[in-house]
Amino acid sequence: DFGLVKLMAGDDARTITVIQGRGTALYTPLEQYGGDNDHTDVRSDIYALGATLYHLLTGVPPPSAKERFLRAAALRSPRELDVRIPLHVSEAVLWAMSMHPDDRPKSVMQFRQVLLGQSRRPRDERSQPARPPFLLALQENRNGLLLAAGLLLLAILLTLLQ
Repeated sequence: DFGLVKLMAGDDARTITVIQGRGTALYTPLEQYGGDNDHTDVRSDIYALGATLYHLLTGVPPPSAKERFLRAAALRSPRELDVRIPLHVSEAVLWAMSMHPDDRPKSVMQFRQVLLGQSRRPRDERSQPARPPFLLALQENRNGLLLAAGLLLLAILLTLLQ
C-alpha cells in the first residue's frame, strides 16, 4: 500500500494514497482517509511500514487508525503481545504508528536506526512522557521481578508459620 498513487508535477513526486476502496485500512494512517491529499508524505508510508511490522512480529493485525482514533487503547504494545520482542523494537513500531504524522519518525533512516537499536528515539518527538529508567528496567526484567516477589512472599509465609 506504499504510495498507491503518485502525483507527478514536474520533478515533484508526492505520495497521495487515498482510502476510497483502495489500500488496506489496517495499515493506513488516519491522514490517508478521505480525499485530502495535502497531508500525506513519507511519514504516512512509515506508519504503513510500522503497521506491517506490528502484524509480522505479533501475528495479530493492528487495529485500524480509525478504530484507534475512536478508542486510543485499541493498540497494544507488540512486547505486551509477545515478550520475546525487544523493548526497543516494540517502541520503534509504536513510534512509527503514532496517530499524528508529526509524532512519527521524520525519515525511514531515522526509523531504521531506532528499530535496530543503533540510536534512541529523540525525546522532543515523544508524544508521551518518558518512563523513569527503573520502570523500563522492571519491564525488561519481568521474570526476575516475579521470582523476587515469590521469594519475598515465601519468606513472609515461613516467618508467620514459626
